[in-house]
Amino acid sequence: MFARAATCDVTPRDRQTRLAGFASRTAPVSTILDPIEISALLLEGAERRCLIFSFDLMIVGSELQDLILAKLRELEFGADEVVLLASHTHSAPATDRACAPLGTPDAEFVEDLACAAENLVREILRRPPSKFSLNIYQGRLSHSVNRRRYWPFPTVSRAHGLRLPGVTLSPNPSGPTDEQATVVLLRTIDSGRPLGLIWHYTCHPTAVVPDNVISSDYPGAVRLALRECFGQIPCLFAQGFCGDVRPNIAPSPRKVGLRERVDRLVRIVAFGNLFPTLSSDDWARWSTSLAARVRDIAQGDPAKAFAPLSLRTGSASIPLGDFFKGAIPDKMLTAKIVRIGEGLEIVALSAEVTVEWQRILDSVKPPTERRVRLYVGYLGALFGYLPTAAQVAEGGYEVEGFQPLFGLSGHFDADRITPAVVGCVSSAFKASEFAKQRMTAPAQS
Repeated sequence: MFARAATCDVTPRDRQTRLAGFASRTAPVSTILDPIEISALLLEGAERRCLIFSFDLMIVGSELQDLILAKLRELEFGADEVVLLASHTHSAPATDRACAPLGTPDAEFVEDLACAAENLVREILRRPPSKFSLNIYQGRLSHSVNRRRYWPFPTVSRAHGLRLPGVTLSPNPSGPTDEQATVVLLRTIDSGRPLGLIWHYTCHPTAVVPDNVISSDYPGAVRLALRECFGQIPCLFAQGFCGDVRPNIAPSPRKVGLRERVDRLVRIVAFGNLFPTLSSDDWARWSTSLAARVRDIAQGDPAKAFAPLSLRTGSASIPLGDFFKGAIPDKMLTAKIVRIGEGLEIVALSAEVTVEWQRILDSVKPPTERRVRLYVGYLGALFGYLPTAAQVAEGGYEVEGFQPLFGLSGHFDADRITPAVVGCVSSAFKASEFAKQRMTAPAQS
């Protein structure tokens, strides 16, 4: 197998821009806390190839996806050969009109991103391909918390008014998370030179302070730390199924007066058990700690080391109407599988997937002991959140609350959502196996 990679800075430095992620943040910004990037990795094996992109964006979205795929068709890449992943930072410019309540996209900037992605691929194609090996490093962090929690009192919000007791956006230390961090390092076989890397973690990038700045959030902090180890190589971030997982940041100790205590108590009763108010120092301490831990993992002994001999990919899509009833954007649920050798596979979905789906999909399609599986959300033209059937029955932001912000209006079908999603992912796996059979089948005379 062969690999080539490249990266570029796409930070908007000459204009004000509306960020995506928070409906209450309506003013455009121009202050840059740290740069945002696009990184791309081209894998080629036998008759199959795969282009994996990593964007410092909340989502890629339909408009940007369509522009990129159109430009890459001129370079003879089919849509099934392209994987577009977003980090989900809430501090990058908006790119999807369907999510305009979270940030209205600038059409010129979206076009600039598409051109940057095309130029990145042209740069990659000019570089000689290299045979490569993979080192996979894994370790555990302690930086996230589940954010779905049952609150036994009525709550009030600007978006939903008075609500009966139910699931709120509150810290739930006993809820599921995925603290496994993975770093996949590609090295040239001839010289051992680092070519690029993919790293994976499961946590919403939503904690940058202040919130009115352009930032790649914690994926950018980790990128800096990893480049201290391996040089200025392309670093692709694959965001996990973090739909109901967010940063677990403890605020710095400080004196709190009686009035503030009473005010917070009233707010908790009215709105639920709130996440704490954080300072820029709190954010910096947390992100620095996370980055240092990932760097330490990447400097340890690899869990797996191998030279991949095969590349298999597969994709499948289903209409949202298979599991959602009501008004929906012109989008599908898409699953893509990328299997690199016998040691690594990526399972990506075009949704904000809750972490509980990992257990469901593992039970239906168990990973082999030889293979590391990375579950990845925020693929391409993301449609919104993907809750489990149990969460649909519970309600909450990931079930109903998000819908007006993503252009949906209706309800998930609790009886159909599991078989629909499992069927889509299974079809993508079957497509990857079919590709293997087609590649290895003897030629017909």
